[in-house]
Amino acid sequence: MKEELTELLNECIENGNEADISVLKQMLQGVRRKQDQHNGSYIGAALAMERTNGEDTCEVTIPITPLTYNSLEIVHGGITATLVDSAMGTLANILLPEGYGAVTTNLNIHYLAPGKTGSLTAKASLVHKGSKTLVIDGKVVSDDGKTVAHCTGSFFVVKKRL
Repeated sequence: MKEELTELLNECIENGNEADISVLKQMLQGVRRKQDQHNGSYIGAALAMERTNGEDTCEVTIPITPLTYNSLEIVHGGITATLVDSAMGTLANILLPEGYGAVTTNLNIHYLAPGKTGSLTAKASLVHKGSKTLVIDGKVVSDDGKTVAHCTGSFFVVKKRL
């Protein structure tokens, strides 16, 4: 398996353009981050997510890189959705008592502008906290303060398995 991976990696490096090499580097750095941190997700590590939690808020920022692009070389809508869902889901989970977690049940996103350069920041804030569900508002903004997307999400409260 390791020999096969080494061969594939070497082929990709030898045949890769600048964007290919940049993406490979970001992916490998993501795996290294995941190994070092021992928590979080591979997708969060690969996208280089940085989180800041407040009392009733959460912000998650990612750099805009070739890994995040769609075929038009703007941030892929699925990446934007992943970013804002991560911020809202993190907030939902930190608001719950020990032994409980939250999972997304509904995500409604409105794309308002493309993400082009720099970074994107998703900002999540609590709308409603019930005993079985939470509703969270999300906003994705670019470095220049432009709103890229607006989102609302519903989260179901579940008891964690020990």
